[in-house]
Amino acid sequence: MFRVASIMREVASFKWYDCGYAVAESTELGLKLLFSNLELEVGGRELNFKGVFEGVREHNIDSKGTRKVVYVDLAFPLKGLDRASGSVFYKQAEISLGAFGLIFSPLEPAGSYITIYPPPGSLYDYLVVAPDKVAIFTIGRRQVYLMEDTGGLKRIIMV
Repeated sequence: MFRVASIMREVASFKWYDCGYAVAESTELGLKLLFSNLELEVGGRELNFKGVFEGVREHNIDSKGTRKVVYVDLAFPLKGLDRASGSVFYKQAEISLGAFGLIFSPLEPAGSYITIYPPPGSLYDYLVVAPDKVAIFTIGRRQVYLMEDTGGLKRIIMV
């Protein structure tokens, strides 16, 4: 089913569908996911984006409004890096980096996606990084704010 691995060095690479690599590494904030056209840093209550995305939208996934998904629509499909770092995974894999859990799922030819599970106490349940969007799954009453920096950094904060 899943290949479970424990990473000693806090860096791992995943074979992205466009022949490049998605590189994940643990950071002080939490976890950084690197592509050639996007840098995503994930913490327990915020996500920092360096790259171009079209917008953020919210969608309730149940009729009572107790669960919702926050979509970050990317302006361009994610492209992998030319070089891999750390352990390299080509098939479906489940790993831990720092306090975060990652599940890599390659879906040929449609693309790959990475599911990220944050540590306990985070303000979202999990997020999914797909070639054209990032989806953040959280409770319905969670407030989500988008902040933009003049240097190109976009920050999504949940409270």
